[in-house]
Amino acid sequence: MAIITARGVIIRQSDYGDGNRMLSIFAEDYGIIKAVSYGAKKIKSKSGASTQFLCYGDFELYAPGRDVSTVNSVSVKDGFSQIGEDIVKLALCTYFADAAYALLGENNPDNRILNIFLNALWALAHRSESLDKVKAAYELKLMSAGGYMPNVSACSCGEKAIRGFDAAKGSVVCKKCGGADTILINEAVYKALCYIIGCEDKRMLAFKGSEALYKALGQISERYVLVHTEQSFKSLDYYKLMRNIA
Repeated sequence: MAIITARGVIIRQSDYGDGNRMLSIFAEDYGIIKAVSYGAKKIKSKSGASTQFLCYGDFELYAPGRDVSTVNSVSVKDGFSQIGEDIVKLALCTYFADAAYALLGENNPDNRILNIFLNALWALAHRSESLDKVKAAYELKLMSAGGYMPNVSACSCGEKAIRGFDAAKGSVVCKKCGGADTILINEAVYKALCYIIGCEDKRMLAFKGSEALYKALGQISERYVLVHTEQSFKSLDYYKLMRNIA
């Protein structure tokens, strides 16, 4: 069986047997793949720290063609420890990982979505960005990269006087075309929507606004994710709970 080295980030981990860890690794050119790290939970294991959630690095994997690979070694590039030390950020990143998983599934390579995920992690770990801002930008970029880019140019009827955003339609709408899933928006929110959808992925956070603006964007982006993935996320509920407690 082949041995490969793939750069990626651990987006899920769980116990597997006696002292082992089952990992979901979001890897360049491979997508989300499952791999076992044998002995990772044992006290004397050298691989324990490198098989934690959000560990980013180069993974040497054995038998990548199987349903479950084996982790031979990991060369860590970033552990994003600043996120692990903050329960609210950790909960948010768990939701980010679950949303990416829901959109992609396993073994579907998508380097663009991987980079969007890493951009969000970097901002939360190494920059002082608003959580609402990062969440909204990530959700909108994730859905756009996953084939659900919203229409923000004009209402489907051609009207350019925008009244709101309709999550079910995946479009901005005018006053007469809005439906049950329409969220009213002002000009500032509309401009921010247009910026996030149209900008380069690496510049998805290169805009400024108020916390009220970020919260309004987040209402739209979150609803859009839930409608088009057709899922609810326990990790999202947990993030909201931790956010309220903190």
